[in-house]
Amino acid sequence: MPGTIIKQFREFKNYSQEYVAKQMGISQNAYSKIENNITQLTVNHVKQLSKILDIPVVDLLKDDFEIRKPHHLDTEANRHTILVMLNDLQHSIKLKDADKHGLYPVLAALIQAAKDISMEIE
Repeated sequence: MPGTIIKQFREFKNYSQEYVAKQMGISQNAYSKIENNITQLTVNHVKQLSKILDIPVVDLLKDDFEIRKPHHLDTEANRHTILVMLNDLQHSIKLKDADKHGLYPVLAALIQAAKDISMEIE
């Protein structure tokens, strides 16, 4: 869960919950709910935490959405292979709970744009 990852980074930096909460402009109790996965992260929370903890945004999201190279990807993929992979990725994102993750609609839009561009190149 994202809260667990955030807590690990906070503890690695030797920051208290109070310090991070103050930097975010929220109470320690509200911050504690983020680490305990009671409060869902917003895109704004992720951006703030990335800055405060001095880590890339993607590192905060690895637990829920890890980006990795598909094992079946050749180094020189053709248009058809790319479209198949985009469809697979789009399907995977649709299976996730988009309401919980503010970045999913953005990813879905990017995938659709990539598919549209691919069709125009044809």
